[in-house]
Amino acid sequence: VGPLSDLEKAVVTLKEALAEIHNAEDSYTKAQLSRVLRLETMIDIRGVCDAAEEVVPANLWTLATYKELLFLDQHTSTGPEDPTFYDE
Repeated sequence: VGPLSDLEKAVVTLKEALAEIHNAEDSYTKAQLSRVLRLETMIDIRGVCDAAEEVVPANLWTLATYKELLFLDQHTSTGPEDPTFYDE
């Protein structure tokens, strides 16, 4: 339902891409596949993750949000035990 099925598909896509990289015969091919994974596939999957993050209440999201990671220095004065940590 919603972004969950998209997230599940994204996991399959990532696993397949990683397997393809590991099974590549030479370093040059591995580098090319890694570039596609990092600069194309991961960018597409980030959109799926962002969509999921938008519909999950912040207090139930167990991972750091993009905003929290981007402004980590501004979030170090509080922790998950502080109820204002997730309410932004």
